[in-house]
Amino acid sequence: MMRLVLLVLISFSFIVAGCAKREQPPASAYGEDLLQSAQKIKQEQKEEDAREKALQAEEANRAEEEYESECSRKTGGCKKGYICWDSYFCKQGFGDQCTASGDRMCHKKCVDHGDCPSKMRACAEKPLFHGTERGVLEKFCVKPADR
Repeated sequence: MMRLVLLVLISFSFIVAGCAKREQPPASAYGEDLLQSAQKIKQEQKEEDAREKALQAEEANRAEEEYESECSRKTGGCKKGYICWDSYFCKQGFGDQCTASGDRMCHKKCVDHGDCPSKMRACAEKPLFHGTERGVLEKFCVKPADR
């Protein structure tokens, strides 16, 4: 009896081992070529986004660098973050003896040289006079020659 049970179990194991195995389900329901195409499109989109972002940054920087506007101490004319370099010094008691300085252009306010555009790459602290002997110190970008 024991032999019979043993013989049946061994036979059954050979039958089961001889059966074709089931295929494993694929890792993805999509074909390999479709996945590669999707990855390629995703990479191209990232590259396009990076180019667009760089272009926008370059345009913003160019717009900032190209912003040069004439201005005056009376009418202003500079956008926010810029200062008009239109200064004049008058000796006390001598209103007719005034000396003008500055180029009557808008200059970007700055903290250090890194804040300045390439055309005016030096950050300098200059006194601005408005018809008095006492000036107000302001830091703004100037050409290196104007430091």
